[in-house]
Amino acid sequence: MTRAVPEWVGNSDDHVPPQRVRLRVFERCKGLCHACNRKIGPGDRWTLEHLTALILGGENRESNLGLTCEWCLPGKNAEDQAAKSKLAKISKRHRSIKPPSRFRQAPTGMKFNWSKGRYEKVAT
Repeated sequence: MTRAVPEWVGNSDDHVPPQRVRLRVFERCKGLCHACNRKIGPGDRWTLEHLTALILGGENRESNLGLTCEWCLPGKNAEDQAAKSKLAKISKRHRSIKPPSRFRQAPTGMKFNWSKGRYEKVAT
């Protein structure tokens, strides 16, 4: 079956869906939260969320939007943040970008003497 209305696609990742799109997504999901399948009532607060986060390769389009109730929103955000952190860590590792060392660098011409617990000049 073809769509009577063309699918909304955001011009950029920051483009907010208009109210008509929010209504169509609410009707498509039958008012159910995509995380817990709880029916969202008239007084309940909900958010329009990307099912696949933009940072993880999701698109800013109507088919990638779903409802999230206010109880599931912190959990969904935590999952997205964890996935984003893991992706950034893997990306840095593949590019050989290492975090700075936590240890002090020895001053030029000095060497640490472990028995005395201090830096000493290197004899040349």
